[in-house]
Formats: sequence, C-alpha cells, structure tokens
Amino acid sequence: MGELNPQSARDDLAFITSLVGEGARAQVSGGVLLLTGGILYGIQCLCHWADMAGLIRLGTIGHLINGILPSVLFLIAVGIVMWRDRHKTQTGVASRALNAAFGGVGLANLFMNFVFGYTAITHKLWFIWMLYPIVLCSLMGAAWYVAVIIRRKAWLGVVSAGWFAAAFALMWRIETPDYMLILSAALFLLMGLPGYVFMRLAKAPA
Repeated sequence: MGELNPQSARDDLAFITSLVGEGARAQVSGGVLLLTGGILYGIQCLCHWADMAGLIRLGTIGHLINGILPSVLFLIAVGIVMWRDRHKTQTGVASRALNAAFGGVGLANLFMNFVFGYTAITHKLWFIWMLYPIVLCSLMGAAWYVAVIIRRKAWLGVVSAGWFAAAFALMWRIETPDYMLILSAALFLLMGLPGYVFMRLAKAPA
C-alpha cells in the first residue's frame, strides 16, 4: 500500500465538500426551471394531442398561441431565476458539471430546432420534425445519467432510464396521436416532477 499523502487527502476532502456545498442553492433554481418547463411544455404537447385526437380544435390562431406562449413564459421564468441568482456564484464541482451537462443539452436543443425545422420545411416532410423530440429525449437521458454519476442517487437513474424509454416509446408511436400524449407524459413525469423533488429536497432539513 502506498504512503498516505496529506495533500491528496485534503484535495479529496475539498472535492467532496464542493460536491455538496452548493447543492441546496442550485437545486432550488434548477428545480423551479425544471418544474416550470415540464408543466408548460407538458400542457403544450397535451393540447397538440387533444387536437390530433379530435377532442378539441385549436385552429390556426390556437396552434400559433400553443406553439409560442409556452416558450415565452419559460423564458420569463428563466429571466426571473437568473435575476434572483445574479449575485450568486456556483463554484462547486458538482454544480459546474451538472450545469455543463444540461447546458450542453440546451445548446444542442437550440441547434436541433433549426436543423430539424429547416430540413422538415425544405423537404416538406413533417416526419423529419417528429424525429426531433426522440433525439431530445435521448440527450435528456444522457444528461440525467451524468447527474446519476455525480450525485449517486438511484432515483436520478430512474429519471435517466425514463427519458431513454420515452425515446423508444415515441419511435414506436411516431405516426399516431399517442406520440404527443407520450411526450406530454414524459415532460410532466421526467421534467416537472424531478423539478418538484429538487425543490423539496433543497428545503428539507439537513
């Protein structure tokens, strides 16, 4: 066995401390955004499903509102959270790693919106656009897998697996109204619900 290195031990302790030091603060802000996004986009997909299933008729104006309003409201929520946390800095290793993982997914989402949208419009194939949520679900599963590795919590693994399962379910039902219903359920259960859990855990006594 090698000789114990005091500096290495201190470094390990500092690393562990950084993993948990900012947990509550980061979880509240992240939880708010996850819960808000899950609810807004879950309702959006639910409205799309109801229209496709013939339960309601959105019409042109309704589709326009349903397509734009959730993103506008979510951006407002992001702005409020960023303003509230403007004086807070996150230096913890875990916070930076998780921010990088989910930030990377957000950046990929931005580019995929353009790539899939432009390709679908150019080739006049709506089916191409329907592939976009499947890819996004897979990326979300990967981001939550990073959270599993960092936080080492079993329930995070369930969320990660749920996103991958949602991708397969969407692939299976891609040409049916159930597609939007599955996507709505995934947003409520795998985005909104984990956000609520994060908020509750952050407020729980240590």
